Amino acid sequence: MILRQVQGFLSCLLLLLTWVSPGRSIGLPFQIKFSPKTLVPGAIFQVRVYSQDSISRVQGSLAERDILFYATSSRREWEGVAGIDLETPPGLYSLTGTVWMTDGRSGAIRESLRILPKKFPTQHIQVKQKYVTLGAQDSQRAAREARQLEAIWQTVTSKKLWVKTFHRPLSSKLTSGFGRRRIVNGKLRSPHSGVDLKARFGTPIKAANSGKVVLAQDLFFAGKTIILDHGLGLYTLYAHCSKMWIKVGDLVGQGQVIGEVGATGRVTGPHLHWACRVSSARVNPLNLTTLLMPTTSSFSQ
Repeated sequence: MILRQVQGFLSCLLLLLTWVSPGRSIGLPFQIKFSPKTLVPGAIFQVRVYSQDSISRVQGSLAERDILFYATSSRREWEGVAGIDLETPPGLYSLTGTVWMTDGRSGAIRESLRILPKKFPTQHIQVKQKYVTLGAQDSQRAAREARQLEAIWQTVTSKKLWVKTFHRPLSSKLTSGFGRRRIVNGKLRSPHSGVDLKARFGTPIKAANSGKVVLAQDLFFAGKTIILDHGLGLYTLYAHCSKMWIKVGDLVGQGQVIGEVGATGRVTGPHLHWACRVSSARVNPLNLTTLLMPTTSSFSQ
């Protein structure tokens, strides 16, 4: 009788020592990889999580912006995309997050990443004052449209809509690069949050990737403007169009013609202004063409 009681007590003790509550981190077998290795303002930042076990969810943030993750073809491989805003101060930042496994376990992500300073070109120009001083009506319209755009950037579609690699909306030379600072009549203006691509009137503009049209509207500064939602907080913008061949709510495929190059809005000649936002961060759209490419697992325990 006493022997049975001792055996029962030992069995219970063994269960208590080996039982782990769901969600508790116990050194999970996952690896994290980053791309690019060097971070600067305006960069698109990609995080990949690999595991030999099935992952149910990944959450993270960097520089006070969410990193939204999605599962690849296997639930053992997840990818996340974040943006380093154009005006993010250089310094050491913490990438934090959590990896949840399908069996209830979880593990913390804790990494320190340094954002290096980046110098953007500065352009001094002198124009007639009427082009820089807005009347009351124009100021109200511009402010209203700015709020409208900000509401779009803050909206996150939980599903990834893009496929494969992003492509330029048209093949041409840059006339103005990303991040350029412009001083107009001695006053500093907002930095250039996209790139300008040289093109003639009527040149077809193609969707950089598949997505949903969330704006097709004539704006005060940007003229006829199209915004595509590619999911997970990633947007591309196409401004100064002469024509728009889509409407809000349309689903477009990669390479589909969505408009034509023009000179609408506050510009002096025809070109395409192409921009990108990731979790509302202003990032260089050209980075889209080298990142977000299909990957294969390199996980090893």
